[in-house]
Amino acid sequence: MAKKPPSLADLTLNKGAVSPVRAGLSPTEEPEQSPKRKGQTLRLDEGAWKQLKHLATDKGVSAHDLLIEAVNDLFRKYGKPPIA
Repeated sequence: MAKKPPSLADLTLNKGAVSPVRAGLSPTEEPEQSPKRKGQTLRLDEGAWKQLKHLATDKGVSAHDLLIEAVNDLFRKYGKPPIA
C-alpha cells in the first residue's frame, strides 16, 4: 500500500520545513541541501529584453540560463571561477 503524501497543512506547519520522514525519506536519509541563493533584479531596455527572450527561444533554454551563462563568462573574464 502506498504511503499517503503529506497534506498542505502538514507542509505549512513548520513554515515549509519538511522532516525527512514526511518527505518520504527514511529517518537515516537527509534531504539534499540546495545552495543558498540570492536574487538580483536586472533591468534591460525593451529591445535588449526582447533580444534575450528571442535568443533563449532560439537556443531552447530559459532567459535565466542565458543570464547565468553571462555571469559565469564575466567571472572568467576577470579571473574568477565560474560558480553562478
